[in-house]
Amino acid sequence: MDQLIANLSKLKIVRGDFDYHLTRAAMVIVFLVFGCQKWFDYEAHALIPFISHGPLIFWLYPLFGIRGAAFFLGTTEFLFGTLLFLGFWNRKLAILGSLGSCATFVGTVTIIPFFPEPWAEPAGGFPAATLPFLFLMKDVVLLAASVYLLKHDILRASASQRVPLVGIAQREATQ
Repeated sequence: MDQLIANLSKLKIVRGDFDYHLTRAAMVIVFLVFGCQKWFDYEAHALIPFISHGPLIFWLYPLFGIRGAAFFLGTTEFLFGTLLFLGFWNRKLAILGSLGSCATFVGTVTIIPFFPEPWAEPAGGFPAATLPFLFLMKDVVLLAASVYLLKHDILRASASQRVPLVGIAQREATQ
């Protein structure tokens, strides 16, 4: 096992930023796919139990109605996905995208304790949960990925601000 660990630790994929870029790309795809879904009537109606029980997003229906709430969510998901995509090149936009991503998944994860009958009989009772409830559980992982991106985006942006121009020229000259 020690030899395996030693060999794996030498791989460029482990030493570089592959995990960061893969996470960012995956989140861009998630926001694109989820954002697209919100424009269809079927999805707008499928969201009713989620939005209705969301302590942070329940206000969407009184303000926008069923279709308007879905359009609002789809638009924000496109916006955050675009900011995450642009974050490959712009560190400040990366932070905005990661913040939006965190906010999105805080909004959905907070639905979990308020979702009605997560252990209902059709699923077989505890520990077998109903599908709508289980659908929300993926957002726990997406929230963790969002926090991971936010942390690294902040570190990258702050590191680029702290490096004086003279330091960059000196570093390049020694390489």
